[in-house]
Amino acid sequence: MTYFYYKHYRHLTGKIIQNKNIHHARWLSTGICMALLAAFAMVAGCMGPYGDLVSSPAAQEQYHTTSLPDTYQYYYSGRSGLPYAVVGINKKYRFNSRFWFKIDTMDQVYQKIGDLSNLHPDASRMRTADILDHKGNKIGVWFSYYYYTPVRINPEAGTVEIFNPYDPNEDDRGGSTH
Repeated sequence: MTYFYYKHYRHLTGKIIQNKNIHHARWLSTGICMALLAAFAMVAGCMGPYGDLVSSPAAQEQYHTTSLPDTYQYYYSGRSGLPYAVVGINKKYRFNSRFWFKIDTMDQVYQKIGDLSNLHPDASRMRTADILDHKGNKIGVWFSYYYYTPVRINPEAGTVEIFNPYDPNEDDRGGSTH
């Protein structure tokens, strides 16, 4: 409507109202730039130092030969007799054990890995993986029939947080029900 008014006004008076149009264009471009900058800041804030799970046949072999490193502190998530995952974290890191339970002995570690739940709909075999920090350094190991879960690392504080891989909202095919 504003555009029509200015165009119509110019037609009647012969005056060019370019200054008002430039003023509106500047405000619009400034607004768009500010919105993009805010969106970038939000995305950058969410992209903190995340780690990764990288498949490791060596960890599988260590489990089968009962030679898992004792330099790790081990935890499990899920039920005591049917855990969803077992992780070993380098002892120099503090592990955020919310939703995870500490395993006290190496015998219990092997027992928990042996008891892992294979009820995940897409699981065909247990996945063993190295847990890597955002720079690619190995900080632990992963055992589960769930193939992935987010790993968050705070290198300054020396903390690691691994999310529980179980999602109660998954349907029979492994997709979200929401």
